[in-house]
Amino acid sequence: MKNLCLLICILLTQSIFSQEANIATKFSENGTLYDGLSESSKPLTEFKKGENCIVIGYLGKDNYKVSYKEWVGILSSDFLLINDEMMDLYYDFQEKARKKLIEERENRKKRLQEIIYNSPEEKEKRRQDSIVKAKIAEKIAQRKRDSIAKVKELERQRLAAEALLRKQAEEKAQRKRDSIAKAKEAEKQRLAAEALLRKQAEEKALRKRDSIAKAKEAEKQRLAAEALLRKQAEEKAQRERDSIAKAKEAEKQRLATEALLRKQTEEKAQRERDSIAKAKAAEKQRLAEQEFQRKKAALKALRIKDSIAKAKEAEKQRLAAEALLRKQAEEKAQRERDSIAKVKAAEKQRLAEEEFQRKKAALRAVRIKDSIDQAKEAEKQRLAAEALLRKQAEEKAQRERDSVAKVKAAEKQRLAEEEFQRKKAALRALRIKDSIDQAKEAEKQRLAAEALLRKQAEEKAQRERDSVAKVKAAEKQRLAEEEFQRKKAALRALRVKDSLAKIQETEKQRLAAQEFQLKQAEEKAKRQRDSIAKAKVSEEQRLATEALLLKQAEEKAKRLLDSIAKVKETHKLRLEKSESRNTCNYLINEYDEFYKEQLIRTELYKLNKNLTVELYRQGNKVNVFLNLSANLGCASYLTSNRSSVKIQLENNQSITLFHSWNIDCENFNFKGRITNSQMQKLEQSAIKSIYFKGTKSTKLVSDIDYRTFFIEKLKCIE
Repeated sequence: MKNLCLLICILLTQSIFSQEANIATKFSENGTLYDGLSESSKPLTEFKKGENCIVIGYLGKDNYKVSYKEWVGILSSDFLLINDEMMDLYYDFQEKARKKLIEERENRKKRLQEIIYNSPEEKEKRRQDSIVKAKIAEKIAQRKRDSIAKVKELERQRLAAEALLRKQAEEKAQRKRDSIAKAKEAEKQRLAAEALLRKQAEEKALRKRDSIAKAKEAEKQRLAAEALLRKQAEEKAQRERDSIAKAKEAEKQRLATEALLRKQTEEKAQRERDSIAKAKAAEKQRLAEQEFQRKKAALKALRIKDSIAKAKEAEKQRLAAEALLRKQAEEKAQRERDSIAKVKAAEKQRLAEEEFQRKKAALRAVRIKDSIDQAKEAEKQRLAAEALLRKQAEEKAQRERDSVAKVKAAEKQRLAEEEFQRKKAALRALRIKDSIDQAKEAEKQRLAAEALLRKQAEEKAQRERDSVAKVKAAEKQRLAEEEFQRKKAALRALRVKDSLAKIQETEKQRLAAQEFQLKQAEEKAKRQRDSIAKAKVSEEQRLATEALLLKQAEEKAKRLLDSIAKVKETHKLRLEKSESRNTCNYLINEYDEFYKEQLIRTELYKLNKNLTVELYRQGNKVNVFLNLSANLGCASYLTSNRSSVKIQLENNQSITLFHSWNIDCENFNFKGRITNSQMQKLEQSAIKSIYFKGTKSTKLVSDIDYRTFFIEKLKCIE
């Protein structure tokens, strides 16, 4: 019988893992067909690339059972063109192997648990535990009933105490509401005082703005006078230019008559040279005087500006001092009001505290007496209940022995409850003792608190009187300071007015002197303006030429720097690209101890701006991940609408990969397995184009930047 069962199991296993099928395909390479998987297996026949064959089944580890002509043998997937039906065989085999492995693991675990559970030691242990748990459950039930009675009594006492505390809290809340109403009234008075002070400050600020406006008006008048003088000077200059033109015409007439009047002209020229020398000396003196007057006017203007700035700064300091004094006075008044309020509140609180302490002492005395009587009554009830419960527990013991599993939890609960009740009884006794001591101590503290509150009230009253005196003195000092600041500001304003009057008088004198000097310089300026104009024209031409040359040189230097920067950037990018292409960078490169295989996953590489690629090795299996930013539907492994990628190489060879991972509908994330023969082809030529097929549409990508990816990076996962 055993041999028959074994034979059935072997036949069933072979039928499961042989996966008999009938799939037509072709050989991808020249090779030999063997009769088995071992190294000693014999070759059956040789085949050539492109010949037809039939795949019968998948045997694991990339080996297929193949029928070729009259031979049936074993062949690696590297020699076959993989199609969808062959991939389905592979996935079915993987799924069944996984289920079998899980089933074997669960069976081993169950057998081990059965061996442990049925051992004699374990049975004896369970029997002893059930006996102990039954005894413990009996004790727990008795103690639980005792604890319930005690808890009810404590709950009654707690409710009475809570009612008393609620009453005290309501009284306290009423007192708090009264104090809040008083505080609001005080706040209203403080806000009214602040509004009055703000109004006074606004009036002072208005006076200050008026004085500033007057100073600005005076400055405006001065600027208008200067503009008028400049206009008059320009008109005189125009007249001067007109006279120069007339002088040029006269010079022409003079040259026409020069032949007849040479002798007279020489004498006149001598006199003219003398007059020119005198004019130059006078011009030099005029310029020196003009420079002196200009410096003098600038110095006076600076002094006026400084005096105005000082006046503004003094006004600002005065206002700041007034604000500080007001703030100090308000703070002192507030502290005084707060001290008065605190004294009243402290007196109320002391009286309430005395009343509360008296009630509390009476209540504690009543509670002490009640707790002693209750403890005696509870002890009597507990003893009677224990006798009754012992009898009931003996009758229930037989029934409770059957509930072994429940006893463990009951034992833990009993121990915790027993410990809790023991602590609770000790705490209750300690509270009774403490309540007696606290009543005596509270009376002592009440008397001491009354004496302390009386002393504090006297000290606060004295501090209040002192604060009132200080506030009055501070107010007197503030008024004196305000009077002093007002006088000081008036004196400063008077000084500013005097300085402005002096400046205006000096400006009038300066303008009169300047008018006189301008009149003397008219004749000299005529001759000088021509030479100055010519010099200016030549200087302007020279400066324009220099500016043009400088601009051209700057543009040239900028273009040169830009070209150097571009060359450096290009060189840097080329170096980075070269370094990246010559280096293998990994996201994962480790050995999986559980599955006993190597895991390698490269970083993400860009083939173009919308297409990235990764390589992933798991043991002997190599996968290619191609991620395309396009809406082609889903990447699906289902045979009815399977996604694929066709890589066209520059040597006119092509490789087709099929999606073999889970369905992915985010962008187009293709994940397909690649065989050794396909890897060899990819290493021989660069990429020409890649054709993507999704569940909805297709796309051909030919603009590939990194065409040598597979040539350079397949070695990274060897």
